[in-house]
Amino acid sequence: MGEGPAGVNPSASMNFTSARGVGSSMRAMRRLLLLIGILACSRGARKDVSPPLAAQAPEAAAQQAALDAPPALLQPEMIEHALSRVTFGARPQDRARLRRVGIAAFIEEQLHPEAIDDSALEQRLRKFEVLQKGPDELVQKLLAQRRDRKHEQLLAQAPPPPEEESGQMIGHQMSDHLAPARPDAVAQLAQVKLLRAVASARQLQEVMVDFWFNHFNVFAGKQEEAALLPDYEERALRPFALGNFKDLLEATAHSPAMLIYLDNWRSASPRPNQKQRGLNENYARELLELHTLGVDGGYTQRDIVEVARCFTGWTVDTPQKDPRFVFRPGMHDFGRKVVLGDVIPAGGGIEDGEQVLRILEAHPSTARFIAGKLARRFVSDDPPQSLVDRAAAEYLRTRGDVRSMLRALFESPEFWSRRALKAKVRSPLELVAGAVRALDASVDEPAALARAVARIGEPLYAAQPPTGYPDLAQGWLSSGALLARIDFGLQLASGQLAGVKVDLSPLSGGGPQDLLDKAAAQLGATELSQRTRESIVQQLEEKPLPARAVGLLLGAPEMQRR
Repeated sequence: MGEGPAGVNPSASMNFTSARGVGSSMRAMRRLLLLIGILACSRGARKDVSPPLAAQAPEAAAQQAALDAPPALLQPEMIEHALSRVTFGARPQDRARLRRVGIAAFIEEQLHPEAIDDSALEQRLRKFEVLQKGPDELVQKLLAQRRDRKHEQLLAQAPPPPEEESGQMIGHQMSDHLAPARPDAVAQLAQVKLLRAVASARQLQEVMVDFWFNHFNVFAGKQEEAALLPDYEERALRPFALGNFKDLLEATAHSPAMLIYLDNWRSASPRPNQKQRGLNENYARELLELHTLGVDGGYTQRDIVEVARCFTGWTVDTPQKDPRFVFRPGMHDFGRKVVLGDVIPAGGGIEDGEQVLRILEAHPSTARFIAGKLARRFVSDDPPQSLVDRAAAEYLRTRGDVRSMLRALFESPEFWSRRALKAKVRSPLELVAGAVRALDASVDEPAALARAVARIGEPLYAAQPPTGYPDLAQGWLSSGALLARIDFGLQLASGQLAGVKVDLSPLSGGGPQDLLDKAAAQLGATELSQRTRESIVQQLEEKPLPARAVGLLLGAPEMQRR
C-alpha cells in the first residue's frame, strides 16, 4: 500500500524517465514536500474547523425530536444510544464516565483521538509482525508461504519413502517443515482489528477506520493484497479517519493495494507497435460510483473512460518485490480529457489524476453521497433526507471535514429521536466486540474472536466486491447467521472461547428473574420484550446459571440491534 499520507514514500524516487517526466520533476518534488508536510501535520492534533458540541446540545436535540416523535429519550436511554453509535459497545466504566462528564463532552473526547492515551493497547499490538514490517518484507514472506504450501502439497501426494532410507531423518525433516507457522498477514490483521475494537480507548476512531475500510474496500484474497493491507489500513485510512475526505481520497488513490485490487496498475494508453494491456476502467468506475459521486451522481460512461485515461501511468513498482506507488509516463495518455465538464488540457502527466481527485472531492454529489453513508452508519438504514442535506452542507462548507460532518449528526434531533433508538442491526464485528466490552472480558488472545466474527458472517478483510460489507439490516439477518449469533453468546458466556476470560461472579445469587435483571443491566439491555423475558426466565428455571442468562441474552433479538 501507499507509503505516507498519499500513498507515496517520500524517501523513494518517482519514475520519471521520459522527456515529459524530466520536465515535471520540479512539480513532483513540490508534491512530495507537500505530502511530507501533510504527514507531519497528521501526527499532531488537527485544528477544528467547526465549533465543539455545546454541553447541552444532545439533550436539547432530544427534546426537539420529541416534538415530532414523543416521548423524549430519557437520560439512561441517551447514554446507551450514544455508546452504541460512538463506540463498539458500552463497558460499565463507559456508562459511569458519561454520567460524570456528560454526553457532549464524551463525544468531543472521541472526536479527538490524538488527545486520548492509548499506549497500553499500542504496547500489546507490538507483538504483531504485520504492524512492524513493511509491504516489501510482507510480500516476500507471503510468497515464501505460498511456496511452502505448494511443497507441502507435493509431499502429501508423494509415496512414502523406502524403509531402508533414513526414515527417521526424513520424518524429522518433514515434521520440522510442517510445524505450525505464525498466523498469516490477514489472520494477524483480523486479530489486531478485534483487539482495537475491544480495547482501544479511541473507540470512535476505530469505528471510523472500519467504516472507511468498507467504503474504500480492498479484498485480501487477490494477488498479493494480503501483504499490502496492513500498510493500507495503517497509512492510507487510519491517519485520516476523522480528518478530511480529500486526504482519504488521495491516500487510497496512491495506494498500491487499491491500484492492484482495481487493476489500475495495469492500465496504459495503447501505443503503436507496443504490446500494452490497454485502458482499464475498473478503478475509474469505482472511484466515481463507490468512492465519491455515487451511482446517481451525474456521471456518464464517457466520464468513466476519461477518468481512466487520466489515471493511466498510476501504477506499482515491482509488486512482488518492493510494492510502492510510481507514475510511469510511458503508460500515460497525454491527450486532452473532459471530466464532468471540466477540461483537462493535453500534455499533463500525474497531475491529470490529481486534478480528477480535486474535481470529485469538491463535487456536490460527493458531499451528498458521503453524508448519506455517514447518516446510514450512525442514525438508521433509511436516514431522513433533511439530516443528509445538513451533513452534506457541512461537507461543502468545510471542504470535506469528517469531524464537522459527524458533529452535524451528533447534534441533530434525528440522531436523538426515538425512531433512531435501536434502529441499526449489529454487524458480526459489532456484535462480538460489543459483547466482549459489555462483559468487560479479558482478551489475552483475540484469534477465537476473529474466528467467531467470521462464523457469524463477516470474515475480516474478505469482502470480495468493491462495495465492502453492507451497512444495512438485510445483509446480516439470515436464519443461519442468527443461529451463529446465539452460539457465540453461549460460548462467550460459558468461557469456551480460547484466550477470552469472562467473570460473571457479580451476577450470581437470586432467582431466575433477578439473574435476568442483573445480566440485562450488565449488557445494557434496557428494554426487553415480554416475550423475550418469559422465554429466558423459563429456561433459567431449569438451570439458573449466570453464563446461561448472559448467553441467552446475547442471542435475544433486542441484543442484535444498536
